[in-house]
Amino acid sequence: MPQFILLLRGDRAAVNGSSPEELQKLMHKYQDWRRTKATGGQKLMDGEGRVLQKQNGKPSVIDGPFAEAKEVVGGFFVIEAANYDEAVEAAKTCPHMEFGTIEVRQIEKT
Repeated sequence: MPQFILLLRGDRAAVNGSSPEELQKLMHKYQDWRRTKATGGQKLMDGEGRVLQKQNGKPSVIDGPFAEAKEVVGGFFVIEAANYDEAVEAAKTCPHMEFGTIEVRQIEKT
């Protein structure tokens, strides 16, 4: 069955101010969803990363993600679905839809 990656984008400000109990409930929602829908996935570290690109023919490394970016990729899930329509329907049920965006991309078999 085809696999799809769900790239979770969001603004950390969306959960700032949440109580520890509210954050715990949210984490349980993500865990429950992953257990029933996903074959894999991880949360990415907040505020850390590197962006690589070629400049003048040489690799250039820049710290990122950038603070001025409204949304950053905060994590991902991998799901199996028959097609994009089925993958999108599964993504619609993800708790991340409450405060962020999800990009759905099919993983190409290599």
